[in-house]
Amino acid sequence: MRQKTDRVRRAHLAKTQETTLRPTGRGAVLNSVAAAVAGILYCAGSANAAEEQAAATAPSSLDEIVVTASAQGVKKLDASYNIVSLSLDEIKNSNPASVADIFKNSPGIWPEASGGQTGVNIDVAGFPNGGGDSPYFTTMIQGSPLYGSAALSFMDSSSLLRFDDTVERVEIVQGGPSAIFSSGQAGATANFILRTGSEKTTGSVGFTYGSEGSERVDAFISGKIIDGWYGSIGGFYRVSDGVRDPQYPSDIGGQVTATLKHDLDGGSLMFWYRILSDKNQWYADFPYIVVNGKPEAYPGFDQRNHTYNSKQLQNFQIPSPGGGFWNDDISNGRGAQLNYFGSNLDLKLGGGWRIYNTFLFDGGYIPTNALVNNGNPATLGDFIAGLSTITGILTPAQVQAHYLNGGAVPLSTSVITEQVWQVRKKLTNVTDEFRVANELFDGNTLTLGLYLAHYTDNDAWSLSANALMNNAPNANPIILQGVAGGNIYNVTSAQGIVNANGGYQILEQGKATNIAAYLSDSWKINGWLFDASVRVEHIDLDQQTTNLSPVQMGSNFDLWDNAVELPNGTYSYGREHNTMPTFSVGANYEFNDHMSAYVRVNNGVFFDNFDAVRCNVYNGSNGCPANPPLNTVRNYEVGFKIQNRYMYIDAAAYDKEFKGLQYQPIDVNHVPIAPNATYGSTARGGRIVGSVNPFAGFDIQAVRDFKIAVNAEYEKAHYKDFQGCFFYQDITGKTICGSINGQQLARLPKFQIRVTPSDTQIFPWGSVTEYVTYEHVGEHFQDNTGLNPLGTYYDLAAGIVTELGDNWEIRLQGTNLTNQIGLTEGNARFGGNTAQNGVNFGRSILGRQGSIELKYKF
Repeated sequence: MRQKTDRVRRAHLAKTQETTLRPTGRGAVLNSVAAAVAGILYCAGSANAAEEQAAATAPSSLDEIVVTASAQGVKKLDASYNIVSLSLDEIKNSNPASVADIFKNSPGIWPEASGGQTGVNIDVAGFPNGGGDSPYFTTMIQGSPLYGSAALSFMDSSSLLRFDDTVERVEIVQGGPSAIFSSGQAGATANFILRTGSEKTTGSVGFTYGSEGSERVDAFISGKIIDGWYGSIGGFYRVSDGVRDPQYPSDIGGQVTATLKHDLDGGSLMFWYRILSDKNQWYADFPYIVVNGKPEAYPGFDQRNHTYNSKQLQNFQIPSPGGGFWNDDISNGRGAQLNYFGSNLDLKLGGGWRIYNTFLFDGGYIPTNALVNNGNPATLGDFIAGLSTITGILTPAQVQAHYLNGGAVPLSTSVITEQVWQVRKKLTNVTDEFRVANELFDGNTLTLGLYLAHYTDNDAWSLSANALMNNAPNANPIILQGVAGGNIYNVTSAQGIVNANGGYQILEQGKATNIAAYLSDSWKINGWLFDASVRVEHIDLDQQTTNLSPVQMGSNFDLWDNAVELPNGTYSYGREHNTMPTFSVGANYEFNDHMSAYVRVNNGVFFDNFDAVRCNVYNGSNGCPANPPLNTVRNYEVGFKIQNRYMYIDAAAYDKEFKGLQYQPIDVNHVPIAPNATYGSTARGGRIVGSVNPFAGFDIQAVRDFKIAVNAEYEKAHYKDFQGCFFYQDITGKTICGSINGQQLARLPKFQIRVTPSDTQIFPWGSVTEYVTYEHVGEHFQDNTGLNPLGTYYDLAAGIVTELGDNWEIRLQGTNLTNQIGLTEGNARFGGNTAQNGVNFGRSILGRQGSIELKYKF
């Protein structure tokens, strides 16, 4: 039998030494406080032995240098804030359903990755977002935020990129000093670091086949161009039917990324370029039934792998905000056509001076084409009887229904309506961050930084045209017509649009400039590392939105479009001009080279984006309130980190106070009881990332490499300071006076845990690594009222990675192996409990799926 080559042995040895100490897979959670206490006692009682063991191994993950939310880069051991870093292989082992799904590896981040590759709501522990896009999460590449605002309507920042083999690692930070640097995100930030070239030429090409009918090709190559110059290029292309097959490609497209790096005396200069062109189906909510308080599949419609989307529901003519009608091709989904050009400079100048600069220019299109649910299913007969558009013109008995093929639709047929959305969004963005640092004296470094962002948003929206269809997978549109007085009335369009009246068809343009200056000082005194930072940021934001008036678009015999709200040629204006400071202070004490503890206090501010100040006159009603107050957060955090050959623990506890959500206090009779006020939330919780290697001292390699990686979050978070009635519209259309004080923050689970046991066996011909991930998601609720529970759920994922010699890799992975229904969202179109007769709408994680990848590496 052939002996294992030195290359394979060295590669696996490096991986074994590192992953023995670093959490991998879907993240990591220590399953008992007792284990953490035992680790502390072990190290306290056997410090010398632990230090000898640590010295005998490769650099631990606590020795890893992280660059996100740091003035100059810092060891994890010295970082007085929460940061999780994942290598390319660790990300792939987590088998993320989307870019946003990667972020679950940082405990407390909750991406609702159940609606497709894009359009993901990302919630962060302690922040009262409630599934509204992702304002408290920023995505970056090479330290540059991809857009000047963390999120917009129909755009979360994770949708602006795709994951592939051009990524070296990702660093995910929650809170702390991230409120100071770059865009000043006080929630959470993910920074993707790209692979670059080196002296050695390396690369790979892989093909992946998925059980949902997906085929994907990945390729990457990097190396030396000429002396001092290095390059890389790579990307992917993929086509997929999707787990919820819409009868056309669910996902189709790809991206290409290239880098060029030049070594300088005392530093380096890097340029990078990316082009992204991708189409991704995006899904809202589907029906399910409630049995003994738990969600189960709706009879005849299993949302784990079914969708209403179909070839017959692919194209609709809907009102255009520019006048007339435009085609809404649902197969375009929520995709992206974007171009990026960026650069990074890192240069030592001598005399203790150092400069850094990150630059990014990007822009393109972020379209949304989607079907979005309304209320619960009804029979066709009941639906027609409740149609307001036929009142006084037709009786229900005069209305006839048929499919596109002319076949009659029985009145007993279960039907639903879906909103037909199209949003055309064009973005441009320029960001630059410049830092200059100087070592004032031994151990003390002062950094001065300047951040600039200029960005625009140009939108055209058409929302709320409603299509009638049968309540079945890959549904068919239903056409309604009636005859009265010798006239034929079109109750729907020829494509089944039953009501386009009202709606929200707007044109919107906005531009903004953010300028921030910050000062950060770090001081190393023996085992202590102190840091103190202050930032002052100014925003100039202006936006305009068309005012709307009702327009009769069809004839007197077209009942579905006789009062459509369309732009009337006038505009309303919104603006945000503000200057606000933020601060962050932290202290980290290093007990020894494998254990530290920290404390941090910081605040944060969230400036309004274009949507927050958007207003217009709608059918004569002026919807332009006074400028809303700024949202702010105060964060206290303590943490502890430890590592030895038997365990890795990174644990933290936090206390967050959030303020600034504006409302008008009113009583049950809608009478104001106080001036405009704000409410907020409070959150206290803990998170832990870690791993245990219980057999690290064994001589048998397969036993020694066994590991349990873990990741968990628990928090008590609720709304507070809301006076009077919290009004919402329930599933029947009634306006309800409710209360939200003390209710758990919407969408965020109270408890999350992921446990991943894994093992590796080395053979003369290569190696095999197996892992299984158990995920449990605790109780969570659809909205602020806490009346629509989404329940708890678990899922299982697993994978086997086989290395064959020096060059070949086979990766077999599967998710939701037990095919669980796990709700991440309820019916977002209504408030309170939306269940009727045991039927509700929501969105579950995707059903069971698997994939296999064959890769050649060189």
